[in-house]
Amino acid sequence: MNTNAPHLDRIAACKRSWNDSPFLKAQGLEVEETAVGRAIVRLPKALPTQRGGGGSDTVLNGGVISYMFDGALGWAIISSLLAMPEAADIDPFELRQFTINLDITFLNAAMGDSFEARGNVVRISRTTAFAEGEFLDANGTVCATAKGIWRVFWPRSIATTPR
Repeated sequence: MNTNAPHLDRIAACKRSWNDSPFLKAQGLEVEETAVGRAIVRLPKALPTQRGGGGSDTVLNGGVISYMFDGALGWAIISSLLAMPEAADIDPFELRQFTINLDITFLNAAMGDSFEARGNVVRISRTTAFAEGEFLDANGTVCATAKGIWRVFWPRSIATTPR
């Protein structure tokens, strides 16, 4: 008998809800966890309003790349946090984080119709996480790289529990 089933069901429900985000839906974005600590945010079809990078109507705007990176790296971090033993004792919907720093290096113009930001965790603790990623166009060209630091907030029920 698997005594972790309710816990695993809650985590699975939390991960399924990622794509229900009103922000993601409004932007036409999709998120996928590819492994623990790895996530991809995809833009299957760029909208005209997401273009305008470098003053061109064919290049994806850098702001779009930024929020795709923030999502991909952030969801990779949540994925890692939910795999920690402490996550068995919480409601995964109450686990919070915020971006402290997100550093993006733009390498190439992001052109085409579809894009993806890939994020992976470099280091994680109960309070701080470090992640990095790359942004690719439909041809697989790396258009940008990113690295960042996030602050983690566990639900109050375990936040004060000594470990």
